[in-house]
Amino acid sequence: MEELYTLLPSLALAGASLVITYLVLSRAATVRHLHHIPGPTWASWTPLWLVRRHLRGRVSRDLAEISKQYGPISRIAPNMVLVSDPFEIRRVWQVRGPWYRSRWYDMFHFDQPVQTVLSLRDNAAHGALRAKLVPGYSGRDVDNLHSVVDRRIADFVDLIERKYLSTEGDYRPMDLAEKAEFMTLDVISDMAIGHCFGCLQEDRDTFGQIDFVTGSLPLLVVMAVVPGSLVLLRNPIARAFLPKDKIEGALRMQGLAKKNAAARYGPDKIVARDMLGSFVAQGLPYDNAWLETFGQIGAGTDTTATAIRMTMFYLMSSPESYGKLQNELDSAIESGRVSSPITESEAKQLPYLQAVIKEGMRTWPPVMGLMPKVCDTEQIVCGKRIPPGTDVCWDAITIMRNREIFGEDAECFRPDRWIDEKDPDRRKIMEQIQGLCFATSSRWECLGKSIALLELDKVFVELLRRFDFSLVNPMTPFSTYDVSIAIQSDMWVRVQKRHNK
Repeated sequence: MEELYTLLPSLALAGASLVITYLVLSRAATVRHLHHIPGPTWASWTPLWLVRRHLRGRVSRDLAEISKQYGPISRIAPNMVLVSDPFEIRRVWQVRGPWYRSRWYDMFHFDQPVQTVLSLRDNAAHGALRAKLVPGYSGRDVDNLHSVVDRRIADFVDLIERKYLSTEGDYRPMDLAEKAEFMTLDVISDMAIGHCFGCLQEDRDTFGQIDFVTGSLPLLVVMAVVPGSLVLLRNPIARAFLPKDKIEGALRMQGLAKKNAAARYGPDKIVARDMLGSFVAQGLPYDNAWLETFGQIGAGTDTTATAIRMTMFYLMSSPESYGKLQNELDSAIESGRVSSPITESEAKQLPYLQAVIKEGMRTWPPVMGLMPKVCDTEQIVCGKRIPPGTDVCWDAITIMRNREIFGEDAECFRPDRWIDEKDPDRRKIMEQIQGLCFATSSRWECLGKSIALLELDKVFVELLRRFDFSLVNPMTPFSTYDVSIAIQSDMWVRVQKRHNK
């Protein structure tokens, strides 16, 4: 027995050595899995390299630098590659291709009772659910999409006139980043659950949605980079440590979504031609209905708000473009081609407005997430062999600023590029690549695309026909925390009344 005790330390050391050797060899095998694809050395060994980039709050810009250094395909994690070739991304995202969503999308599921269109990874199941949602998102089953947007933009205008109009003797700065999100939140809550949150009317985050997003999104996106770590959020002990003030807003919105959905089922159900009513009419069960409406609020708020914020920022930073847009609006109003409020069809007839909208989303894509896709068979991407099970991500910034497609000045905000391009084939390519902002022509095309474009078609017209905007701090125009979706804040502007013809 004494001999056994004397051997225990040696046995323990030998066991530990075996374990360490196994882990090192396993990791070495993983590293060799994609050894033929260039990238930062540490990225091939651990996902912590990519996690750190997210925590720095500038991940999209960091990844653009990686593409610049390593070329159209690079390795950014042990099992993840980044692609900056727009045509290769279109091929990976094509409707009938073999690719499907990776485990990264599990972050949209948490511990909910059923999957949603945001989290479903199986292509067939995703397509079947999507078919039931399209009539609502497209407006085919809905009567009030346009009137909801008009009412909420009117609330935005009213808020500015009540509290934020500056004059020569009265300076009233406004945080445009915050107010834009108030507007998109009011729009989507009114559409999705039939209950406007009233953020613009009360000039505050009434349901704590903004606190929830800023508090939870960075954590979720970082955890999504490490497959399997999201199970921690399903553990009651781990969830007890989450900041209560950050999740209260989500719980209130969830309760409201459940309540409104419950009223659409049962013997005394409410029947209405709104988005929730469309989901019910298409046969969605109760859990699916309330979860889809709840998910809409998160997916359709920050993204559209970012498009508004950044397009306004670029306009305020580009006096020539700002002036051209206002001149187009003034001329259209004077000639009776624009109503009050403007209609969607009227907005589509304003070429410079449409150019500004395209250019704003091209220069700063509202969604720059990794959005990785995976395939069960070996594929060739950018001329490189991609083993089965490898996550293939897109580099949004590099793709949207591709010089071969958008010109040598692709880094610049220049709406005129959409006016000046007369070659129909080249313009078609420009529109196809810019359309990747919404994953257009893919099986994962954004369901909220038509709603977002409706808001953009209207909001710039209604604001710029009435007001002049200027940046308060041109040297530090706003703050941004980029974790695939860039969260802007402190975009302080001076708003003055326009005295036009």
